[in-house]
Amino acid sequence: MRVVNIFYYYDDKVAGAEDLIRYYYTTTGWAEALHTRGVETIIMTRFRQEESYRKNNIQHYFVKDQLGSSFRAWQIPWKFLRKVRELDADIIHVHSLTLSLQTWALRLLLKKKTAIIIQHHGGRSPGPFKRAIHNLFNSVADAYFFTTVEQGTNWFMKKKPFHKVLPVMEGATFFDYERRDAGRNPGYQHRSIARARTGISGSPVLLWAGRLDTNKDPLTILDGFETIGKKYPAASLYMIYSNDQLLCQVQQRISNSATLSKQVHLLGKIAHESIEDYYNSADYFVLGSHYEGSGYALSEALRCGCIPVITHIPSFYMMTNEGQLGALWEAGNPQSFSAAIETAIQKPLLQEANNCIHFYEEHLSFEAIARTAARHYHQVSNARSQ
Repeated sequence: MRVVNIFYYYDDKVAGAEDLIRYYYTTTGWAEALHTRGVETIIMTRFRQEESYRKNNIQHYFVKDQLGSSFRAWQIPWKFLRKVRELDADIIHVHSLTLSLQTWALRLLLKKKTAIIIQHHGGRSPGPFKRAIHNLFNSVADAYFFTTVEQGTNWFMKKKPFHKVLPVMEGATFFDYERRDAGRNPGYQHRSIARARTGISGSPVLLWAGRLDTNKDPLTILDGFETIGKKYPAASLYMIYSNDQLLCQVQQRISNSATLSKQVHLLGKIAHESIEDYYNSADYFVLGSHYEGSGYALSEALRCGCIPVITHIPSFYMMTNEGQLGALWEAGNPQSFSAAIETAIQKPLLQEANNCIHFYEEHLSFEAIARTAARHYHQVSNARSQ
């Protein structure tokens, strides 16, 4: 079976083809895992230069056209689509739900045997008018990949496409991209080892890793943690972030509270190759997300046995084994967050941490995703050929 992954847009700041491969490493890791299952996987993207590149058994094609790194919703990259057709795939895996006109045009070019699967990569569904347009053009797809079926059905205005929604985790991550995490110990790491490197301390230690924006909702976390901090004076909350949209509000909230000023630590941006030590320094992972396509930081935390105390949203519900790992709470509700921390603390820490690691390996790792995706690919391809 031949599967071609296609990307319509690329980041104009990426210097070269090898850098772009690294930029899409979540898909690259998925493709490499699929190769071990006998699925030939090709990655194809538009880029500023024409090039082909093969690494770790995965063929990458880069196609240059006149449209630049991005284009208008009504523009169609015909040269790129014709190149896709030439690869004679069994499955075209499209990484965009909102460039639906382009996918409709692609269907016109493809052979009848070739199926199209469109994958959702985060973002809420648009308003009714735009959603109706996307639904119309995307109806040429044979299936849709969402992290959960519930997310998929929210995108469609009629029940007819619901049977095409197939659940599969959006992707996984590497801590060491170059070595693909070879030699990394998948088991629980005693926290004192990593804390000696990071300087983190506390009992318990909570870790935030995410953007400081209204969706991740750090202010609700701080409100809830203030209650926890008063009850557990040795507790600490460390916050890693890149986007600092709400940094001023976060700093103000911390400075206005004696408890938060003592027990909350703003770390800022941490290089990805170093972040594993921070997950391995923490007992609990916290986020206040109102919506997520999946949750890469959560995936990394689970891999390290960092117990989740996160919001009850569809993707997080799935990624915590239907809420059995850690504790879930109501987004925007600081009292619910405080109660969830209390619930998580009551569980045996080491046992719960190992449960998180086991669930990650079985359901969220690249190997697990490839196993699920391969099953879906064969199912869709067989249905297309009938």
